[in-house]
Amino acid sequence: RQHASVQNLRAKIANGDLGKVNLVHGSYLQDWLLYETDFNWRLAPEVGGKSRAVADIGSHWCDTVQFVTGKKIVEVFADLATVIPVRKKAIGSVATFSTQSTEDVEYEDVSINTEDYASVLVRFQDGSRGVFTVSQVSAGRKNRLSFEIDGSKSSAYWNQEEPEKLWMGHRDKPNEILLADPALFAPEARSAIHHPGGHNEGWPDALKNMMLNYYTFIRDGKDPLKDQANFATFEDGHISMAITDAILESHEQQKWVKVQANKEVLV
Repeated sequence: RQHASVQNLRAKIANGDLGKVNLVHGSYLQDWLLYETDFNWRLAPEVGGKSRAVADIGSHWCDTVQFVTGKKIVEVFADLATVIPVRKKAIGSVATFSTQSTEDVEYEDVSINTEDYASVLVRFQDGSRGVFTVSQVSAGRKNRLSFEIDGSKSSAYWNQEEPEKLWMGHRDKPNEILLADPALFAPEARSAIHHPGGHNEGWPDALKNMMLNYYTFIRDGKDPLKDQANFATFEDGHISMAITDAILESHEQQKWVKVQANKEVLV
């Protein structure tokens, strides 16, 4: 949410620059569990939960596109798969994302019951459609959250691995690449960018924005039950959990499932 270009795209959509949002599609791809010898606590459902790829990274994709479009996901149809059903767990300690050599390492076989991959059809509250894929076994993709918003006037595409770029697609004129630059941003998004154009901002700056917005909200004495927060809240977290639950149910039953988000649990 807090990447400068994401904030700018949200403002552009709210201002009608893309027209009516018709389609949303994209993916969140990683490769840190590509090999059968890759192992981490997230693989164990008794520790990490019964969903892995969807809960770990798919939740962020859903939250981001809901934030950007201003539309809630209300129904899902999901297909999940465990690409590597048996992994080799090192007997001993190996750090997450480690590049440590696997030579001379002893392993034990562990059956895997959480998903490496998922593709999910989604329906938004206004009837618009979308689809996304998540994978933790896609070679070369390190942290590639990407999405495209297709509107009635133009389209926009953003990729977290190149966060300073926003692709704008048109039918009747050349497409554009909008580089992050406060002089070119919508007024509503300028507070999210802190350096001049060409001085690329990225993941650490997004985290800085999150904490800046959070502590400013507290400093200004705002009420989370009344005032609109400019950061993800517990309610947003609950919605992400509700979407994940619906995705798991959809996969198990192979049917469309409505997202059951309940605000009462937050009061």
